[in-house]
Amino acid sequence: MDRELDPIDLEVLRSRLETIGEQACRAVEQTAISPTVTESKDYSVTLLDANGELIIGSGPIDVHYNAAGHAARTVIARYGDQIRPGDVFMANDPHNGGGLHPQDVMVSTPIHVDDTLVAWVGVSAHMMDMGGMEIGSFCPDATECYQECFRMPPVRLFREGEEVTDVWDLLRTNIRMAELVEMDLRGLIAGGYFMGDRLREIVCQTGLELFTASLKALRDLSEAELRRRIALIADGTYRSVTWCEHHRTFFKIPCTLTVAGDSLTFDFTGASPQTPHFFNSKPYIVESELMMLLSDRLVPDLPYNAGIFAPLTVICPEGSVLNSRPPAPISASHMHASLAAATAAMEALMLALAASPESDAHRYLGGASWQSACGNQLWSWITPEGVQDAYIVLEGMWAGSSAGAERDGNDLGVNTRGAAVGGTYPDIEVLESWYPLLFTERSSRDSTGGAGAMRAGGGERFCFRPHGIDTISGTMFGMRRWTPLQGFAGGRPGACAEFNIHRADGSIEPLDMISSNAIVRGEDSFEMRLGGGGGYGDPLDRDPALVEHDVRCDRFDADAARGLYGVIIGDASATERLREDMRRDRLARAEPAAKPLSRARIIANDPPQPLFPGIVQRGAVLFAERSGAPLALAPDHWTDGCPSLIERIWGEDGPDILFRTWLDPESGRALHVEATRAGDPDRFITAPVRWTEAGARARAA
Repeated sequence: MDRELDPIDLEVLRSRLETIGEQACRAVEQTAISPTVTESKDYSVTLLDANGELIIGSGPIDVHYNAAGHAARTVIARYGDQIRPGDVFMANDPHNGGGLHPQDVMVSTPIHVDDTLVAWVGVSAHMMDMGGMEIGSFCPDATECYQECFRMPPVRLFREGEEVTDVWDLLRTNIRMAELVEMDLRGLIAGGYFMGDRLREIVCQTGLELFTASLKALRDLSEAELRRRIALIADGTYRSVTWCEHHRTFFKIPCTLTVAGDSLTFDFTGASPQTPHFFNSKPYIVESELMMLLSDRLVPDLPYNAGIFAPLTVICPEGSVLNSRPPAPISASHMHASLAAATAAMEALMLALAASPESDAHRYLGGASWQSACGNQLWSWITPEGVQDAYIVLEGMWAGSSAGAERDGNDLGVNTRGAAVGGTYPDIEVLESWYPLLFTERSSRDSTGGAGAMRAGGGERFCFRPHGIDTISGTMFGMRRWTPLQGFAGGRPGACAEFNIHRADGSIEPLDMISSNAIVRGEDSFEMRLGGGGGYGDPLDRDPALVEHDVRCDRFDADAARGLYGVIIGDASATERLREDMRRDRLARAEPAAKPLSRARIIANDPPQPLFPGIVQRGAVLFAERSGAPLALAPDHWTDGCPSLIERIWGEDGPDILFRTWLDPESGRALHVEATRAGDPDRFITAPVRWTEAGARARAA
């Protein structure tokens, strides 16, 4: 198409497409029946172009949008020119064209105008069961994907408008709660039909050529703007490492971010090999979850389309826990390993932004994310009528969010996009009317986790017990029982999650975060205490008035205010004296720096450039910004010049997880706190090109 496209026309088209997407979401909600869809709203509607590339996404779960494109492209590769008007395809196997995990069924509907394929609608929702060894199809004890669910590659549910009854019969036969699942599945189909009808009207009004050119222009504009923003990030290499847990076994997930011009490469080489546990993942899932987090920091104002994925390269080694092959079990492929990978990637991005004075995204500095601190469960029972039923606790997604450079974290995981994962809060009365459960508490938890000059938010505390039945049985698939999320710039790591059963006799039984067959009877009750993100800045730098406010709000008590924040309630002078004493005590207890530098021997007249919050580069030397203490000569790591405090956080009976606090060698301020496994080397690298080049120049001189 030769003529230039009007930007106002493009924006009008984008708005129309987003509007019909939201209308299609209403169609899904009004047709589906389970509270998972109608109340928790664990679903999405995605519009894709004829090649399966993302145009717009609608609905609460934006991590679905990129996965919908993967599903459509798998259908195209499998069926090619056999795709006809009126076809509807379904897939649920992440190993073969499915969604984020087997219960997130992907329904892909091709949209034709005059027999020409013009677009795809991908509609996805969490189904309450897809077969396998456990009700709900989350299978912590599975060792192969064949045990987990009824696996379906892309197959037709409708062929040229006619229902393929054989496929429906196979599905009904292999799943529990078949009527409920079928109605929810038909709700997804209804949403696809609704959006397809409205889209055909738009194509007929604009003309196919203009419509196709406009979609490309919208994509290209998003890509160009993101590339412009990436170009402001300091070129270099940035690395972070995290872990996912299976009981007390830890799976390492490192991420090396390379910033080169206007592109970002996230390389997960070194990730643990695939495992016979249920959280193996796939690269498209890692990419989907990474962009869900990255978009909040770099492109919250841009259209969420294929253009924002173009500058990113994600490398997941084949055979690793992030790029598994059958028969690797995969029923939690969207959680433990993949969310941990996205977290490590965002930690690396935070390091890059901290070293980038030209990027205005540095105002978003803070703990990388909170989503990988989730704590989901699924509970099942037999009704008095002898029918098996189940409830998935999607409220387990609401961990406390990390603090930022200019703000405290939010309670219950509220973030800038509102509901990136986990949908929305279901109404308690609706849940109690649907399920034989009595909910006794739902609130943010009190916690000292994530302390800092800006503190993290609190995760959810949630309690219920059986009501009208004798026994319920739970499948646990929570995260971060032992390895908390990182803070930033001296902020403490976050709180870890806990599951407990309060027995009728007054005893408390802790549960493993990954387990099957947790039994709650009669007057017992189940308690969930979610973890959260990390703090930002040294807790001893928090405004005492804010600490006192937190005590008044019962976030923590006066003893924690004194011991963690150095605040004596109501006494400003005593608080200041206590804080100075605590900083001196830190230095007295700390291990010496690996490569201490003397201020007297260092001369650096270059203008300062930020490398990390509180750390500035002057030529080939790094300094603590507030005290002026020299920390490292290029290309050494700035922590080489810092004394460090080591704390074992779980005691002798727990796993070997440490907090390592790097201190300003002169003032005793906390510059960074990391949670790490004992014996592991430094977990982060900050190496902008200007720092490594300064080292090369110094060696040459």
